[in-house]
Parts: sequence; structure tokens; C-alpha cells
Amino acid sequence: MWEFGGLLCAELNRSLASILPWDVPWHDPSHAIFFAALYGALSVIGIGVLAAAVITMRRLSRDDGGAHH
Repeated sequence: MWEFGGLLCAELNRSLASILPWDVPWHDPSHAIFFAALYGALSVIGIGVLAAAVITMRRLSRDDGGAHH
């Protein structure tokens, strides 16, 4: 029973305390793959939101009398 508890605690010591890039143990391939995918997806979402904001600002700044259709 105690051996299982020791094994579980050893695994908990290796787990993540934070999802920040400098806290991730990148030597573990599963962490590297997961967080690369996570930060990649967040980057794509962020770029999409930024593009939508830029396009909206351009459309609002045009002097077309507020015609949207």
C-alpha cells in the first residue's frame, strides 16, 4: 500500500504547478506536445481576434454614411 502512495507522490512531484512556459518541464515530450498545441491554438485565436478588431476599425473609419449592407 505504501509503495503505491510513494509512486503516486512521485508522480505528483512531477506534475505542473503552473501553465506558464517557464514552469513547464519541457524535457517530458508529452508536456512539450500538449503545451505547443495549446499555445499554438491560443496564438491562432488571438490573431483572429486582432484581425477582426482591425477590420472593424477600418470599416468604422470609412466615411460611407454608416451603410453596412
